[in-house]
Amino acid sequence: MTTEFTFSHFTLRVHERQLLAHGKPVLLGARAFDVLCALVHKAGALVTKSELFNLVWPGMVVEENNLQVHVSSLRKLLGSELIMTIPGQGYRFVARVAPVAAGEHVPEPLPPMVSSASRSVAVLAFGVAGGLADDGYLADGMAEDIINRLSRSRWLYVIARSSSVSYRHPLPPNGTISRELGVRYLVSGLIRFNGNRLRVTAELIDGPRNETIWAQSFDRPVDDLFQVQDEISAAIVSAIEPVYLRREEWVSSQSTPRDREHWELLMRARWHFWRSTRDHMQKAEHFAQKALDSKPDDPPTLALLAFILMSRVWAGWSESARMDIAEANRHALQAVSHDDTDAFAHFTLGTVLSFSRNFPQAISEQEHALSIYPQFAAAAGELGRLLAFCGRTQEAASYALQACEASPLDPHLSLWIRTRALASFIERDYQAALGFALQALSKRPDWFFNHYLLAACQVAAGRPEDGQQTLRQAQKFGPYSLQALKAGHPFSDDEHLNHYTDCLRQAGWSE
Repeated sequence: MTTEFTFSHFTLRVHERQLLAHGKPVLLGARAFDVLCALVHKAGALVTKSELFNLVWPGMVVEENNLQVHVSSLRKLLGSELIMTIPGQGYRFVARVAPVAAGEHVPEPLPPMVSSASRSVAVLAFGVAGGLADDGYLADGMAEDIINRLSRSRWLYVIARSSSVSYRHPLPPNGTISRELGVRYLVSGLIRFNGNRLRVTAELIDGPRNETIWAQSFDRPVDDLFQVQDEISAAIVSAIEPVYLRREEWVSSQSTPRDREHWELLMRARWHFWRSTRDHMQKAEHFAQKALDSKPDDPPTLALLAFILMSRVWAGWSESARMDIAEANRHALQAVSHDDTDAFAHFTLGTVLSFSRNFPQAISEQEHALSIYPQFAAAAGELGRLLAFCGRTQEAASYALQACEASPLDPHLSLWIRTRALASFIERDYQAALGFALQALSKRPDWFFNHYLLAACQVAAGRPEDGQQTLRQAQKFGPYSLQALKAGHPFSDDEHLNHYTDCLRQAGWSE
């Protein structure tokens, strides 16, 4: 299913949650991005306000003014003529939209940078505006907090504070800093005081290209500056890691495979992994295995190989599910044994354990991953998934929401929203389940299991015809057996599994 569209001089990449203008990323809030996706997917047709509320704010009571604000911001960015208001009903996107075929997009190549240092992140001292002369301690403290938190991630190379915070505002050109420090990525920011309010603006910059690839503002009262510093630095770290990894995956996908170093092989494997088709998954396994050959016993590579094997089982592509699960478990255990402080390894092991419904140990692994790396949104999201299948729906929804809020640009985002749909389905709150299922599908329409979830929710909500239509769309991805479904839906209570499969059968599914 197409996840990239062009209109006017814009490119909308649904999978990457990115909007480009003339090939350059533009800043767009998460809710506004979701509104744009909904409009573009139905370009030329009416999208009702009710549809938009269900897709963008599922299960929430939201004033119409919130929608109007995001539509207004889109009009300012895209041009007011592209979004037409249908009085009393909703909106229509009137631009000519063209889907981009897979493999058609050929981005501009990045400058060659091959050393591990060139892939590092440098966190610069934040600037301060509108405060007192001695408020520099807050700027230094913010940078130091971010460095300390980012250093807990096994995926990131963070250079020492003594090197990066020597640069002060006004900063030299980004390219100069990158060249002098030998890094590709810079984290920079500005702190502004306005009465009893504080606004921190942070951005992640590709230094050699002088390109901002992520930016966000955080507003807080200044009642407790140290608490504010802690909250904002945590939020910045949660947002940076998935953006950094997505960029590295893309960089590696554009380079040639010959004489590739371990990091490029690993990033290329990840790039294919997130495309999720059978062909991409085979390529992901190929590059991940080559990465492991070049660096045996590397925990991140072992963990990725485990996830590739698990994905094969979830999708129903495995020739022997039992053997693939056993091999995934072996890789995950090996990753943990080589580095017990690796949060991603524990996260992987906890996910593998869900196949055997060993929920106490699986939950314990996710909790341990979070104790190592508190900003690890994927572990919070997986903990929510496990709790949902255990029937602990309120806790599940809480952890899934925590993951969504902590890392709104993460490629796992659709999975976490899906957990909220499953939790609502188990609670038999079918309208809420339907809203979350629609939102999960809008984030990743290329994931077939999102279509199956929506079909089940539509039937449960009393809309069998919609469920049948959705299931027909799901079946275009290929067969989906009961064995594969149970592997991806390890309900601890068979009653919940039977209810879910009964709804799918009413939609026309046969295993």
